[in-house]
Amino acid sequence: MLLQFRNITRGWIATIIVGLVGLATVLFLIPNSGFNIGGSNAVANVGGRDITPPELTREMELTLRGERANGNNISQQEAVDAGLHLRLLEGMINRVAMYVYADKVGVSASDLMVANRIREIPAVHNAVTGAFDETSYEAFLQQMRYTQPEFERDVRGDLTTQMLIQSLATGIRAPSSFGALTYAFDSETRVISVAEAPASAVGTIPQPNDAQVQAFYEDNEQALRLPEFRALTLVYARPSDFAGRVEVPEARIREEFDARVATLTQPERRTYVRITATSETQANDIAARLNRGESAAAVAQALGLQVTRGENQTQAEVPDDAVGAAVFSARVRGPAVAARASLSPFVVVRVESSTPAVTPTYAEHRDELRNAIAADEAHDLLSSAISAFEEARAGGASLADAARANGLPTVTIAAVEAGGRDQQGRPVEALAGSEQVLSVAFQTAEGEATDFTPAGDADVIAGVDRIIPASVRPLAEVRAELVEGWIQRERARRLRELGEQITAAVNGGQTLAQAAAANRARVVVASRTLDRRSAMQGLPQGLASQTFGAAEGAAISEVGRAGVLVAVVEHINRPDISAADPQILEATRTYAERPCLQQALQAGAPPYCGVSTSVMEAIQGEIVSSANPRRNEAVITSVYRASNATDEEGQ
Repeated sequence: MLLQFRNITRGWIATIIVGLVGLATVLFLIPNSGFNIGGSNAVANVGGRDITPPELTREMELTLRGERANGNNISQQEAVDAGLHLRLLEGMINRVAMYVYADKVGVSASDLMVANRIREIPAVHNAVTGAFDETSYEAFLQQMRYTQPEFERDVRGDLTTQMLIQSLATGIRAPSSFGALTYAFDSETRVISVAEAPASAVGTIPQPNDAQVQAFYEDNEQALRLPEFRALTLVYARPSDFAGRVEVPEARIREEFDARVATLTQPERRTYVRITATSETQANDIAARLNRGESAAAVAQALGLQVTRGENQTQAEVPDDAVGAAVFSARVRGPAVAARASLSPFVVVRVESSTPAVTPTYAEHRDELRNAIAADEAHDLLSSAISAFEEARAGGASLADAARANGLPTVTIAAVEAGGRDQQGRPVEALAGSEQVLSVAFQTAEGEATDFTPAGDADVIAGVDRIIPASVRPLAEVRAELVEGWIQRERARRLRELGEQITAAVNGGQTLAQAAAANRARVVVASRTLDRRSAMQGLPQGLASQTFGAAEGAAISEVGRAGVLVAVVEHINRPDISAADPQILEATRTYAERPCLQQALQAGAPPYCGVSTSVMEAIQGEIVSSANPRRNEAVITSVYRASNATDEEGQ
């Protein structure tokens, strides 16, 4: 499915993402050249199913929307220049290939599964009731730029793919040799000594000259690039801004109270037990036994009768009118009462508790009614103000003037980028929670305004007063930063050379102590035994990985913030696999079947994992290949033109 859809539905779609983790890796299994699809406007065809330019454009727009929400302001042209459309197309080819394969083998998610999955999307729920709402669903589809059949087709495809992957992955088993590999990896230790040369060992780094600063500036232009900014005028249409202007006469409030008093009245409610009797004599006997202290359940069981309970019911809610009259005439927690019933010969009732009736008073409901009336009239005033505002704009008034003339509040924003931050990198408070307004504003031309867009409790128009194009920060503005960056780079280079000198001396026959002393360094760790986990935790990451990749006796170096570290691998201790407990080897074998978690690998966990993922990648690669994906290079080049493309390339 789509990146933006996954973000919105991350609670349930995460399961599908895990199942589809292998799909991304098969991108490289598919040739980039492909074949042109003669006579077709599709960008690709997979197993007879077309992928159209609007579908790919939608995928790209939703991806860029997600990037902008994370503060990465990337225009569509920049994305095309970077090849994003091609990467997204490969992902779509992979998904469609799985859909085609599912159709071929006759596997499909049911309508009920699709409906249940869609109902799990928060955006399709009514904000008040929390239930699925057709209007909210339609709005969600419009936001995603999907038709209902398209969206439900893709949801069905993703669910079906998940089912396929789960069935294909069942029973995958890592070989027994993987247990020995994992055990050997996890149990190996190394004895190392480490020397450190501080940053001061390379002396003071001189200031760069103008030519060096200019060259460093040119090398880092991309990092110094400023995104496009826009100056906006926001116009807010909120009923609350008009509520204070409404005068509600007391007589109007009293009239509303009189009209609602019946619905505001809360009748008395009672909780009771009832036993159905077959005769008056039996009813009187039941009442006597209850009044002597026997429980209703015990009496009913002894006589083979039915006992029921009414919880917090009004008289109108009691199923039998005659029983209702008996319940509400009996004394609360008083004697049991026998009475004739309409639906059975006789009943016995005993009232356990009562919630008194509540009669509304004007005073307690006055403010509530006044605010409700004011809110209704505020909506009417707002509608009139919006109509007058639109007429003023049509007559030539500016956005701000038309708003002020009709009481609509405005906010002016000097500059904001697509992620909602100003030119100093701070979030623009006026746009908090208004991502959709900002998104539409960045699709609107300079001098134009958006339509009203919902944002919280308001509808907002954004007028684009000025577009400040993307640019590179001028050299004069960033010179101090560049000088500091150049000095840091030069210091790192000199430290790297110093580390290479020390390692060369050690590899040439000197002891670490001798080589360190000759190069203004000192030994800080002497002959310490480390396993992979303790190395990851106690050494810089680069040095830790080199330590367990180097041969015995080898010297290695790593530049850090404080200076350069040089380590010597003095001895390697490898475990005796033949003496290992078979149960431990089996436990480590099963580790190989688990997915590879990046956090665990970074902490020093064995890399022999992900067997099931690797097998699934191979299976999915075959599925994609058998779908014979064909790319229409002519259409791709024509629709998604690079900014440096010639006229011939775009035709």
